[in-house]
Amino acid sequence: MTPAGHLLSGYVVGAWVAAGGAGKIARRWIVGSALAGGLAPDADVVFGLVGGWDGAGLHRGFTHSLPAAVAFGALAAVVARLDRRRVFLAGLAGVLTHIFWDGLNVWGVKLLWPVEWYYTAGLVHEGDLYALAIVGLAGALVWRGYRRLTVAALALLIPAYLLVQVEWRQQARLLAQGLAGRRAEVYPTGRLRCGWIAVSAGAADLAVDCVDSPRAARLDRVFAVPLRDGALIHASQQSPAVREFVEKIPFPFAEERRTPDGGAWVVWRDVREAWRQKAEAAPTGLHVRLNAQ
Repeated sequence: MTPAGHLLSGYVVGAWVAAGGAGKIARRWIVGSALAGGLAPDADVVFGLVGGWDGAGLHRGFTHSLPAAVAFGALAAVVARLDRRRVFLAGLAGVLTHIFWDGLNVWGVKLLWPVEWYYTAGLVHEGDLYALAIVGLAGALVWRGYRRLTVAALALLIPAYLLVQVEWRQQARLLAQGLAGRRAEVYPTGRLRCGWIAVSAGAADLAVDCVDSPRAARLDRVFAVPLRDGALIHASQQSPAVREFVEKIPFPFAEERRTPDGGAWVVWRDVREAWRQKAEAAPTGLHVRLNAQ
């Protein structure tokens, strides 16, 4: 889920908890707690900013767990000046909405931290526009005071959308089985069209094929990249971070970029994300700087 979606989800549960008797100042504490809870789990991205690839591996760990949800609610209640019980519930619920949405994507969450187990449904891309539209509608309804209608809309729309995603995934898997001689997996994209992709690896290339609907009859090739090998790529693999990247990413590939001083950049990328990037954009991935020696 996007930050906007997490924020909206926090607002929905915060406004719902605050309704029915909370004063103006107490309502601010309650809604503020839920809003903060909706965003708080992603505070662990700072580990990636400080520690690079190794730090990024800590993302969706403790902060995306049930113990963290309880701890955040308790912290919010301690800080709050009014209606601490509701503040606790709102903070707890805000974090739980974040965990719920992130648990639906392919990356998953460490739900029962410190147990080393990631829960993932693998159904929704983290930037999913349909999911964002659902929480946007819920936010508008609860803002207007339609609490029961908000609950009914969420109870209807979320399961219905997830059922569509299950069907879409199944169709993508069936079509991917036709890629003879290639290792293939399917992933959600969050796009209005091409909602799922089949990513496949052959002996000499990686490819991404679009599945544009749950009833698609064929795959549509949208991206392909050759698998390169050479001295620079082998040199970059001396880095423990690169070795870990290659082990953890299902479909990695490398690009070489020479520098004027005789050195080079080797960029290790994930084809699941690379296909959506514009050619002129700086590539996302693990950038390894090699000097002339």
